[in-house]
Amino acid sequence: MPAWLECDNCGDEHTIPDRADTPGGGTCCPECGKHPYTVRREGLAWHPDP
Repeated sequence: MPAWLECDNCGDEHTIPDRADTPGGGTCCPECGKHPYTVRREGLAWHPDP
């Protein structure tokens, strides 16, 4: 199931990057540098019809 990130600040969509596990680090947007983002997944149904 493909997944990607959507920046909550600028709306840029990008793949989930590999990053070093460093204290105080974290995934940030490559366009604006902000940290808030939403994970999107293709084909995911949170509340499928019965």
